Amino acid sequence: MLLRSGLLGLSLILLPSASAAPQTAGSLQQDYLRAQSFQRDGNLTAAAQQYRAFLASALTELAMGYAVVPDYNRAFSLFDDALALKPDSPALLLDYARTALGAGNFPHTRTLASAVLKNPAATPQQLAEAHQLLGRAFLKLTRDQDARREFEGAVALDPTFANGYDLAVACLDLDDEKCASNIFAEIQRSFGDTAELHFAFARAYGDSDFQPRAITELHRAIDLNPRLPGEHYLLAALLLATTNDAAPLEAAEAELKKELAIQPNDATSYAALGKIKLTEKIYPEAESFLNKSIALAPTDPDAFLYLGQLYFETGQPDKAEAALRQSIALTTDVSRNRFQVQKAHYLLGRILMKQGKPDAAHAEMTISRDLADKTLAQDKTKLAALTDSQQDATPSSPNTPNSSSTRDRAAFTRVEAARNRVAPALADSYNNLGAIAATNSDYASAVGFFKQAALWNPTLDGLDYNWGRAAFAGSLFADAIPPLSRYTHAHPDDTGARNALGFSQFMTADYHAAITTLEPIANNTDLTPQIAYAYAESLIKTGSLKEGLTRLTTLEHSHPEIPDVHQALAEAYDLQGNHQRAQDELTTYNNLKSK
Repeated sequence: MLLRSGLLGLSLILLPSASAAPQTAGSLQQDYLRAQSFQRDGNLTAAAQQYRAFLASALTELAMGYAVVPDYNRAFSLFDDALALKPDSPALLLDYARTALGAGNFPHTRTLASAVLKNPAATPQQLAEAHQLLGRAFLKLTRDQDARREFEGAVALDPTFANGYDLAVACLDLDDEKCASNIFAEIQRSFGDTAELHFAFARAYGDSDFQPRAITELHRAIDLNPRLPGEHYLLAALLLATTNDAAPLEAAEAELKKELAIQPNDATSYAALGKIKLTEKIYPEAESFLNKSIALAPTDPDAFLYLGQLYFETGQPDKAEAALRQSIALTTDVSRNRFQVQKAHYLLGRILMKQGKPDAAHAEMTISRDLADKTLAQDKTKLAALTDSQQDATPSSPNTPNSSSTRDRAAFTRVEAARNRVAPALADSYNNLGAIAATNSDYASAVGFFKQAALWNPTLDGLDYNWGRAAFAGSLFADAIPPLSRYTHAHPDDTGARNALGFSQFMTADYHAAITTLEPIANNTDLTPQIAYAYAESLIKTGSLKEGLTRLTTLEHSHPEIPDVHQALAEAYDLQGNHQRAQDELTTYNNLKSK
């Protein structure tokens, strides 16, 4: 049995950082400063709690920032780190669940929301939101009855507009028009007879099998406020969804022009006008409208699809192919834009066939058929012919850029700036949590905290020392080696750190590294017996039998009470062929172990 690290007599010296207050937003900064105050006063329990609160809040804010980008992998990782610090926080669980829902990770949404429902600390409002999130996840999973049950639970706990509206949508998905109508009537009694409400009702009806009710609601909204953004566009879309006869086309065109009078930079309205003119075979006007739409929203695939169709019909195959390929490339979410991208693949296949490329044409036709065969139980809207990629049938604000790539770059810049501002405080807080855990001999937790600190600021003063010594003190030798190696390289005269590093390398059987680390101090007269033993044994393990045996013999004379030295000598003598000496040393080892 080898010597234990605890026998080295190397005390763990922890050096919590005392960096300046971070440049973080108000409440976060106060949490951080409060934690440092507790630590200075020696109240380590309160300090640890405050550091955890600060870290969880800061990590959650960053996670939500990355979700906006969207970068869900980084967002989820940050949420997981926050939950590790505050696993029972209903607010944190709900933030995470909302993000998971937005990312389309519906099973994880269910797990997180369900955890809130089991949490005795959750408020009625938090429980209601958990029901709502569960309901939305169930809707996405086409479990409408389960969704309705959850929405009913949300309304019972917190009868807000959002909860009632979601319940009505669930009813419509179940073809229960009476249920939805009653809920909308109750919402109207509670919140008033406004254009905004009727517009919201129309959107719900428009995505159901009760589209005539949507048109009725839209007319009421327009009567109350004829300049509400989006209402004329939605009315046009509903008119176009019913038929391609001339009268609806003319009426839809009139509504779209009214929409553009309200929102002159609305790309979706220009795309819809282009589709109408394409249907009417008025190609120059169609091309003009579609090009305006593309100029305003260069990442929207719909206008490229219609443009590709236009070029196909007017005998311009090269332009048609380019536009269709662009439409396909821009369709990042096929589930939201399935019908459009299906048509793009179909038209592209026809073009390739005419160009004498049967294999490529067949591939495109196969994709088109596969998309056509997929049934999406949630596709109850009849607006697909116009704007399947428009999630809520509401045009963007004229003051909002339509380019998602521009919006993403701006969001990324903001969240990265926030990350850089808070990173020093995050690293410092994790480092201090590690120091507090180590003082309580919870070395495994301490190492975990130090690892997290290194992710935020690997050059934090004192971090490698704290990390390495905590891992060493907890006999986590493999974890101790990287930070102690870095620290020893920067502080070659720190004998204590060198001892800990060398012994850790020895304990992980990296004997060559142990020799390299310990060689500069191997002849020191104040060398501890444990380090002298590790160095001598490493020499033997790497083939330097004579020198290793000499050092072990010297160590035996000065410390005959250490059993491991006699065991090592027995092994060395046996390798040397001196089996009698080996047996004598083994007998001494067994006698010492039996005492």
